[in-house]
Amino acid sequence: MRGKLSFALLFSGLLSMCLFQDYSLYAKDTLEDGIIGFTKEEVREKFGKPPYLYCEEEPYRRYVIVKPENESILRATFLYDVIVHDLYSFKRGDNNLKYRIYYGEDVSDGKNVHRVKEYSINFSDNPIPLGKIAEIVTEFKPAYKSAKVYQERILNTNTIRLIFVTPEINELSKHMGSLFVDSDKDIKDWSLAYDVMLCAGEPENVSINSMVKEVIVSVDGEYRIGKTSHVFGTKPIKNPLQ
Repeated sequence: MRGKLSFALLFSGLLSMCLFQDYSLYAKDTLEDGIIGFTKEEVREKFGKPPYLYCEEEPYRRYVIVKPENESILRATFLYDVIVHDLYSFKRGDNNLKYRIYYGEDVSDGKNVHRVKEYSINFSDNPIPLGKIAEIVTEFKPAYKSAKVYQERILNTNTIRLIFVTPEINELSKHMGSLFVDSDKDIKDWSLAYDVMLCAGEPENVSINSMVKEVIVSVDGEYRIGKTSHVFGTKPIKNPLQ
């Protein structure tokens, strides 16, 4: 009887542990891109130690790229405490990709935590057709669901930017938007977004064959885009991926 009771208690304990772990796994708010909102520690658990570090001096007068072992030397060259970002290189099939992961300081819980506010994916070797991006960069797949896509022209260049705004709005996207993207706390439509930078000279008649040099993943919103539309000549377009 005692043996049966011990087994029952053990089974009950294991079941409780499994349920607790499962709850913990799914309790964390996430975005479909995979790492927006991750802490620096979580990024490095996922990708490993970055081969290079990057930081820039406000207002962008200079930037520095060093190996991780030279981080202390890097910090000593700045007059204030800078945020150090991570640079990774990945091989996906025949393509070399460079990930530049930018962190911001989150002190909302009373402690200073560095979280991913955005990251860029640069196609180092050759540009990629718009319709082929998700085959190489899987985190781009939510862009296919974007009902709201905007087209802009970057000032003083012959470059077009497409902004794919996904419909997913949750507490994490609103938190990240109010922290790092805009000082306007009244914006309610922050969601996962993709800035697609076309190659210079690509025509405004965008299609799945338009060539892309870089994708920037962040949070954005229709209201925020509307605030600057007069500057970039922003116009809504049909999602070329649909």
